[in-house]
Amino acid sequence: MEKKLFLICLLSFLIIIASCEDYVTSVDPPIDQIADKQLDSESQIDFLVKGVQASFAVAYCRVGFIADLLSDEMFFDINLPHATFPAYAAIDEGVISLDNWSIELPFERLGEFRFVADDLVRRTGFIVFTDENKKNEALFNGYFFSGIARYLYAAYFGLTENAGGGVIDNGPFIPSEEMYDLAIEKLQVSLSYTEDDYLIRVINSLMARIFLFMDDYQSARQYGQNGMQEGDSPYQALYTIGNVNYYYYYAGRFRTQNAVDFRFHDYILADSTESNRILIESIIGTNEQTYYRQAKYLTEESPITLISWQENELMLAELDLREGNDTNALDRVNRVRASQGIGPLDSMTMEDLIDERDKEMFVTGIRLIDQRRFDDEYNTWHLGPNTWRYLPIPESERSANPNF
Repeated sequence: MEKKLFLICLLSFLIIIASCEDYVTSVDPPIDQIADKQLDSESQIDFLVKGVQASFAVAYCRVGFIADLLSDEMFFDINLPHATFPAYAAIDEGVISLDNWSIELPFERLGEFRFVADDLVRRTGFIVFTDENKKNEALFNGYFFSGIARYLYAAYFGLTENAGGGVIDNGPFIPSEEMYDLAIEKLQVSLSYTEDDYLIRVINSLMARIFLFMDDYQSARQYGQNGMQEGDSPYQALYTIGNVNYYYYYAGRFRTQNAVDFRFHDYILADSTESNRILIESIIGTNEQTYYRQAKYLTEESPITLISWQENELMLAELDLREGNDTNALDRVNRVRASQGIGPLDSMTMEDLIDERDKEMFVTGIRLIDQRRFDDEYNTWHLGPNTWRYLPIPESERSANPNF
C-alpha cells in the first residue's frame, strides 16, 4: 500500500512540476535537477521501475486514444451524450490547430514518460549495486521503455500533416524513420539485460512491428519469427487509481464523447462471433439515433494491450501475402480467428488481412498507422487532402524549442 501511495505521489509531483514549467517532450536542465536524490539507491529501484511503468501506461493510453479518434476507428458527434469537447471534433476532422489541448496533453505525457525512462538508465549508471539482478532489472526497464517512447513519437506525432517524427530534449526534429531506428537500438540493448523468454519474445514482436512499419519486410520476418507464440499472454499497459484508461473515460461508459465507426456493428451483423473480439454496445444519442461505443474497457482500470501473439501472427501473415504465400497467410489468420472463437476463412487477400487487423487490434491505437501505410494501394485514408495524418507536435514545443 505504501508503495502505491509513494508512486502516486511521485507521478503527481512530476506532473505538477511539468505543468508549472510548460513541460513538453523537451526537458530543461532545471527540471532534470529536481530529481529526488533519495531515490538514487538500490533500495529504490522497485519504486523507480513502477514509476516508469505507470508513466508508460498513461502515455500509451492518451496517445493511442487520440490516434484512434484521428483514424477512421472512432468519431466525435455532438449528439452523443456528454459530447462537449470541440477539440475532439477538430481531431476527428483532421484539421488540427497547433494549440489543440487534446493534443498537448498526450504530448506532455509522452514527454514525461520518455524522460523518466531515460532517467532510470541515467540513475542506474551511478547507483552502487550489491545485487546484479536488481541492476539488470533497472537497465532492462529503462532501455525497454525508452525504446517504446521513441516508437510512440515515430508512429504518432509529426511536424507537418505527412511528416512524422518527434523531438527529444529540446533537440532538432527527428523524422519517423530515424526515430524508429532509435527505438530499435534501445529495444536491442534491453535484450542484454533479461533472460526471461517471454520478455524476449515481446521485444522481438515489437521490433518486428517497427520494421514492418518501416517497410523493412526482411527484418520484420526475422524478428517476427522469434516473436510471441500462440498461448503467450498479451503485454499490457496496466491502470490503477489515479492512472486511468482514457477510452473508458471519453469513449466509454464514463463519458461517451466518441463513438466507434458503424462498420464494427456491421462486422458483427455479418458474423455474430466477431462480438468475441469487437466489444461494443449501443447508446442512444440526443437526436434519438443509435450509436455504438467501445465496451472493451469497462472500468478506469481496464488494461490496454501493447502487443499480442495474435498481432505477431497477423504480421507474419502480411509478410506471407507480400511474398505470394497465400496458404501460409490463411493458416495464420485462421489460428488467430480460432483463438477468438471465430470460424475460419476460405481464402486470404491483402484486403482481408487489413480487415482482420482492424478487428483484432480494435481500439488499441494501431488503425491510424495501418491507414497511412496501406493508403497508396488500398485507399484507406478517410479524410480529405491536406488533413493531418499524424498528431501535430504542439505549439508549446515549437515555441520553446530553439530548433523550431
